[in-house]
Amino acid sequence: MLNELKRRNLKISGFYCPEVKHEGRRIGFKIVDIWSGKFDWLARVDYPGKIKIGKYTVLEDNVNRILADIESSTSNSDIIAIDEIGPMELSIKSMKDFILKVINSDEKPLLAVIHRSLKDSLRGGKVYTITLDNRNTIKYEILNYILINFKKT
Repeated sequence: MLNELKRRNLKISGFYCPEVKHEGRRIGFKIVDIWSGKFDWLARVDYPGKIKIGKYTVLEDNVNRILADIESSTSNSDIIAIDEIGPMELSIKSMKDFILKVINSDEKPLLAVIHRSLKDSLRGGKVYTITLDNRNTIKYEILNYILINFKKT
């Protein structure tokens, strides 16, 4: 979806958090700045640290370094995208503050994936529920909604 928005010359800031596997086993997650492509570890298994989510240690210093770039790029973007808003992302105060700021702002449209455990606590805007049955087609509905309702400033 982001590639389609970029193809339409929309500038996108924000982040996504892909899983990282080694020999078929998930060993952690990265955090990737959409604007610059910079990335670092968000969380890793078997790693020392104070913030634990399940078997993962959340790496606050790494996230704060990337978050500084993410925050500065939002003023230049048309849309903010976050994939995903989940317990790991909300476990870091600076990240939680950033997420709440963009959720509560009318300044920029926000396209976000919200972890199922938070679906009732983070509401606002138009909410879509993705299922196995609709996951291949709903992206077009979401894209059309964004393009129809988006007004580039």
